Amino acid sequence: MPKYFLIKRITAGLIDYTIWFGLFWSSLSLFGEKTGVRTYEFDYGWIFFIGLWIIVMIIPETLFQSTIGNLLLKLKVVNENGGKIKFSQSLLRHCADMIDMWPLGLVGILTIKYSKKHQRLGDMIGKTIVIERN
Repeated sequence: MPKYFLIKRITAGLIDYTIWFGLFWSSLSLFGEKTGVRTYEFDYGWIFFIGLWIIVMIIPETLFQSTIGNLLLKLKVVNENGGKIKFSQSLLRHCADMIDMWPLGLVGILTIKYSKKHQRLGDMIGKTIVIERN
């Protein structure tokens, strides 16, 4: 696996989660109730948190085979047969994001680097592969 491919995957993930956290914190500060210095309370915030995650990560990936980060770096997610992924595959793949990102992305980096199909744990669970767009 070329080194640039791993760097592209890491960068795409950073872009995606920067967008997600940015939107979440912006929404929290706009719609949440300020309870202290840099602390906010948001009724049903966890539902919004998960909903925003689905809107930013899973829906674009299901519809366009890419998150925003993957699209910018010319990567796409396919199923192990090379076809378009399903919503459930994207959901499974992203449910493992927190494990793949621990610690500082080391789990994901090592599994991408050393797995046969260059998959992170989330890809293995979702039975997906990330490839470069033509």
